[in-house]
Amino acid sequence: MTIPIICHVEWGTPQPEVLEEFLSDLFDWKFQPFAPNYLMYIPVSGGISVGILQSDMVKAGGTPNVSIRVDDMDLMLAKAESLGGKIVVPKTIMVNGSFAFVKSPDGNLIGLQKT
Repeated sequence: MTIPIICHVEWGTPQPEVLEEFLSDLFDWKFQPFAPNYLMYIPVSGGISVGILQSDMVKAGGTPNVSIRVDDMDLMLAKAESLGGKIVVPKTIMVNGSFAFVKSPDGNLIGLQKT
């Protein structure tokens, strides 16, 4: 039996267009309609797919924490702020790099990690 791995991440929000614009501008992800009330980014090179679920029943920020690996933490934090995001956990040094959390304009938390 193979070891299970995470293959898909999903953020829920009542404002999918706001989160889509933020993630697309921050990470250059291109989302496509996938199902009713659902947008999906599928990396061309493989890897973990990302979904945005439109739901008025989901409170933005109430879905699982997800962190994105970045090459330059300071650059990405500045870019997130320029796109209307807010730094809620500043750059924090850890043994093998750093992490931070930003809040997207729709209220979802996006983790950043530099390792």
